[in-house]
Amino acid sequence: MSTNDSVGGQDNGARTDIRQTRTDLGDDAAALSEKTTPRAWMNRPVGTAGQTVRAHPVPVAAGALALAGATATALLARRRAARARAARKRTAAGQLSTLAGAAATALLARRRVDKARTARTRASAGRWFRR
Repeated sequence: MSTNDSVGGQDNGARTDIRQTRTDLGDDAAALSEKTTPRAWMNRPVGTAGQTVRAHPVPVAAGALALAGATATALLARRRAARARAARKRTAAGQLSTLAGAAATALLARRRVDKARTARTRASAGRWFRR
């Protein structure tokens, strides 16, 4: 064997190593790209969820039913609380209007009494008190 053959053989082996390294790096880059792509991220959990539902349909259905019940209960509780707040406001407004009505009635009664007193005073003064 000559010196050129051994160098050529080493050169050919190095090229094979370089090609293999490039292929490995390309595969690694593709795998990293797959892990960091948002679309791949979104598809992965959806696929997992589909497999879980197909594998365990009864527990998943029970969980969905429980979630729906909890949501309905929370909505009903919020509605009842809103109705209670509205009722308290109506009661407070009713009390205020009752108080205002009583004050207005007392004021009008007082005014009638004052007018009557003034009329009596003028009548008793006779002709000396004219407008």
